[in-house]
Amino acid sequence: MLAACLRTVLLALAFTAGGALAQERPADKPVRVLFIGNSLTYTTDLPQRIAGVAKATGRAVQVESVAYPSFSLEDHWQDGRALDAIRKGGWDFVVLQQGTSAHDEGRAQLIEFAKKFAQPIRAAGARPALYMVWPLADRPRDFPATIQSYRLAAKAIDAILLPAGEAWFRVLSQSPRTRLYADGIHPSSLGSDLAAVTIYLSLFPAGPQEFDDAFIGKIARALEMDERLRDRFIDAATRAIDEPIAIR
Repeated sequence: MLAACLRTVLLALAFTAGGALAQERPADKPVRVLFIGNSLTYTTDLPQRIAGVAKATGRAVQVESVAYPSFSLEDHWQDGRALDAIRKGGWDFVVLQQGTSAHDEGRAQLIEFAKKFAQPIRAAGARPALYMVWPLADRPRDFPATIQSYRLAAKAIDAILLPAGEAWFRVLSQSPRTRLYADGIHPSSLGSDLAAVTIYLSLFPAGPQEFDDAFIGKIARALEMDERLRDRFIDAATRAIDEPIAIR
């Protein structure tokens, strides 16, 4: 069974910073996650999908977001509302997201403003995380550069990497007709499901006793996921987290 094959992966992940926080936190105190991004965060309400998966698998997670159309991290920094939300405190994770960032200018901007945001995030007692997105639908060749940009930004600030874009790349490499895009950039419901699974398992890895067919079934039902895609999506998500592809 796929679940048995992936238990080793999830065991390793259970001892990451995110997993340790989730395991040690009192059961009656929810983990609070703030998302900062743009329409790639709020389209199909990705944060609430993640909260729904958490509830289905027995975790208490509260989510909020500060996300506006076409905003980069620089736009958020200049706007100030994201900083206000961070400084209110009470967060466990603050998730940062901007566009594809595949080219030099976007990569430099992503890294620069991830560094700027990291300081107030940590001052508020939270851990930063980088939500890796994907390239435009007509530019699949940009997947490696997009993946690398988010990896570099996460490394620059010692953030948790949420490799949704790499999970997309793995699925589309095997099955290019899978409808992850709703249009030229935004995720379809399927694309958001894959992103939600990847982000959830990155922030809240399951231990070997928890990660079984029943656990996978709870995730699939929470997202109303097509049973034919369930194992493919779980496999892509866990491999993106634990076995990142080599980028030249």
